[in-house]
Amino acid sequence: MSEQALEDQSLRERLGHAEQLLRELSEHLAQSFLPKLKQANELLAASSGEDGSEVADSTIRSAMAAVVQSDHFTQTLINSLDPYLRSIEHEVRRIRDGD
Repeated sequence: MSEQALEDQSLRERLGHAEQLLRELSEHLAQSFLPKLKQANELLAASSGEDGSEVADSTIRSAMAAVVQSDHFTQTLINSLDPYLRSIEHEVRRIRDGD
């Protein structure tokens, strides 16, 4: 995000960076993670043999690997966002309490 330390950023800058990360997280979840998870669930349901179809183990493994990879990116975004949210919370409390 920014090379500037969180403590050196204004509240407005931190809010802007947090908003950008939240937008990126939301887009990632909607456009990547959830569709991959849905596809994996559909493959798992089809592999249960209820309709007599067979799904290769390698297909399921590939779908699950895509979910795991997408989850790693999700966690990276969350880990990037967390310090901003904590810093914003701290600053708002400081302002509220008049420190």
